Amino acid sequence: MRRAFFFILAFLWALFCSTASGQTAASVAAPQQGSYSSYYVWNGNALQVVNGDPAGANYAEWQVWLYPKSVRVSESGSGLAYTRWGAMQGPSARAVIKQLAAYQQFERAYTNFFGANTWGRFTFSYPVGPIAVAEQGQRDDPYSLHRKIDLLNQRLESVVPELRSSLVNGERNEAPALVQQYLEQVRNSMQDVARFYDKLSRLPTEGNYLGQELARLTPGVNQAESAIPKVTAILPTVKLPTSKDWMTQTEFAGRDGTINVTVTEMGSSAWVQQSWTGGDGSMAGTKVITIVPYQDIGTLDIWMPHSGNDQRWTLHIQPANRNGFPQSITSPERVTSKRTYPAVNLKTSGESVYLEFSNTREAQEAYAFFLYHKQRGI
Repeated sequence: MRRAFFFILAFLWALFCSTASGQTAASVAAPQQGSYSSYYVWNGNALQVVNGDPAGANYAEWQVWLYPKSVRVSESGSGLAYTRWGAMQGPSARAVIKQLAAYQQFERAYTNFFGANTWGRFTFSYPVGPIAVAEQGQRDDPYSLHRKIDLLNQRLESVVPELRSSLVNGERNEAPALVQQYLEQVRNSMQDVARFYDKLSRLPTEGNYLGQELARLTPGVNQAESAIPKVTAILPTVKLPTSKDWMTQTEFAGRDGTINVTVTEMGSSAWVQQSWTGGDGSMAGTKVITIVPYQDIGTLDIWMPHSGNDQRWTLHIQPANRNGFPQSITSPERVTSKRTYPAVNLKTSGESVYLEFSNTREAQEAYAFFLYHKQRGI
């Protein structure tokens, strides 16, 4: 199964010092050693700087505070709590910073694609954090607002990276106005959830009001999720590979001989043909053609080589439905030293397609090809 590669993002946070009258909101810089050197603690009245890695700090709630461009606050840490436009929240410093990094990347991709002035005032580019929230006693939450907004936030967080890939790999001239409307809804939901976390921190006793606000956010996140297939159908998350070398492969199948595999584009589908030659003759002349309609592709996985002599990467293409992919199997009569095999002419269906490659580059190109066409449907 395709191995997921997780890159652990860590950031060094610092407040910029300024004149006696003010201070500019902090920006993010990545440390060389991939660890934090300090963090903040908010006790409800003051913001204190703590030296050390927050991974060892025992706090259940972590935040990042967000500020508009060019905002200035007093040198007193408490002033930061009253000038922010929003907040992000997570169960650990690592979690909240990871989400912040994903949102900043999406914002940059969005402005690169649509223009520098299209994001608006509520930016994720001027954060302060990570901030540990020191609570006194048990938090009352009769409306389950924290649980509900956290679930909504998790759903939105899963949307952002995929649509960012569409913005990075898509072509501006291919995006109609409707695509911008879909992505504006994602942007608005990101900002709305951050503003809700801010209100939840400031107005913890206003359960009725916050419940109404939360109900208003849910349809927006629903729309953001539903935008994924609509956007990727126009702006796929990957670029179509320019090389077609991967479309012709040779596999060695032991006593069955050699399998020549070719992938051919045929309208809105790909035809995968496997042809057997050599070996003990039991498979010689056999051809299997599997038709892979792009709109019927389900999941795609790359299986890495196992240890030992197996040094081939395998692309696993699964159908989206139980009917499988249309398949034909033809073979002439085959005579070997042990027996005679009758001719075969069969129409059936295949549950999956497996394509093997001798290097990861061609496997990734094949993956990109099928994912691109799956998302486009053509």
